[in-house]
Amino acid sequence: MAVLILGDLNIDPILKAQAFLKMAIESARSDLEKAGAIQAFEICYELSWKTMKRILSYRGIEANSPREVFRLAAREKLINELDKWFEFIEKRNLTTHVYNLKIAEEIFVFLPSFFQELDLFISKIRSL
Repeated sequence: MAVLILGDLNIDPILKAQAFLKMAIESARSDLEKAGAIQAFEICYELSWKTMKRILSYRGIEANSPREVFRLAAREKLINELDKWFEFIEKRNLTTHVYNLKIAEEIFVFLPSFFQELDLFISKIRSL
């Protein structure tokens, strides 16, 4: 995988995390493997909003919280489905309770939706 750089923004970490998330989603069967997939989601989520924040900053737009970053990223056409990204905030907040198997299963089932939106975001930043 080639290292892609946007200005001074290296997106290689988010590309590697995305690849790992895909593998984790596709192969997770046990509760332990699902917990690993949820951890991969957490990493991708953090890299996503921080990458968006850096792109916005590069454009002269400052934002500090994920909610604010997602709102501005939607305005800047970096993401399409703002409501979905707000839902990702809620799911990320639930991951602190991943020891609860019911919550863990709810989050795991949600991961393909996050992966799809992440993939769209990465496609957009690759075209910048």
